[in-house]
Amino acid sequence: MRGIDGFFTEDEGRWYARLARGLRGGVFVEVGSWKGRSTSFVGPVCNANGTRLVCVDHWKGSDDKLREHYETTLAVEDVEATFRENMRALGITVEVLAEPSLVAAARFEDASVDRVFLDGSHDGPSVLADLRAWSPKVRAGGVLAGHDYDVKHPDLCEVVDAFARERGLVVRRGPRSVWAYGTAT
Repeated sequence: MRGIDGFFTEDEGRWYARLARGLRGGVFVEVGSWKGRSTSFVGPVCNANGTRLVCVDHWKGSDDKLREHYETTLAVEDVEATFRENMRALGITVEVLAEPSLVAAARFEDASVDRVFLDGSHDGPSVLADLRAWSPKVRAGGVLAGHDYDVKHPDLCEVVDAFARERGLVVRRGPRSVWAYGTAT
């Protein structure tokens, strides 16, 4: 959404909104919300469809190559407050879990979430930990997806691909750097 800083493009945002549009009711979890650019695309759809939207972020940055960018921003801005203000200004109702992804994942029962979108840290170990923590939470017929599947993040791509191979899943591509798992059948 224009006016909110972030790394999500307009075409990725439209794809993301379509991902939410296919869900009525249920639970949609976004891991890694930062200032709310991606949330601004999916939030209105979730709110209109009666979908519980949960945004997970500890707002402390990440352990990947973007670490310095995040630290610089966090030194001068309360990014969590910016996120909350952006959601308020847009009229988007969200449930915020201001904690690490793995802590938040433990709050959900297995097979209780319809959509999980991973956009936290982009380093291999963090992505693998997120995949392992969140995949059991996705109910049958649900979608596990994420962002930054591109040449700038080769570790992320390797982990997403290996996880898919181990489980007989297919990595489907959305626009630019969006990915989602679909079954191999």
